Amino acid sequence: MLRLLIAVDGSGYADRAVAYALRRAAASRDPVKAHLLNVQLRLAGINVKRFISQESQHEHYREEAMAVLEPAHARVLAAGMSCEYHIGVGDPGATIIEYAHSLGCEEVVMGTHGRGFLGGVVMGSVAQKVISLAPVPVVVVK
Repeated sequence: MLRLLIAVDGSGYADRAVAYALRRAAASRDPVKAHLLNVQLRLAGINVKRFISQESQHEHYREEAMAVLEPAHARVLAAGMSCEYHIGVGDPGATIIEYAHSLGCEEVVMGTHGRGFLGGVVMGSVAQKVISLAPVPVVVVK
């Protein structure tokens, strides 16, 4: 079974990455399992731990991630592909690589740019980091 890690962040680039993965799965002779991953940046600030409980932080990460993951998950399931979703917290590039390794994925699929404010830069820094450090092939969809 081919296992794909698809990084999703709610951007148009991530939507196109999901579409690519669906086409790839449709063309595959072997069954394909999609692992959708959304990575949330850690809440930052001196007083975050002081005023916001760990439980509230986790709930925030989950709510934000599910808003992005649910449409992609429904789309993959509607296409008849086996799918799980995951929520990571931390540095997006490192977290994507960590999940790809821990889930035994043979390929990472992601958009060239995320939802950051520098969307017009040549290629997003997260994509560049994943390309340079991932131990498996990375397909970057524009």
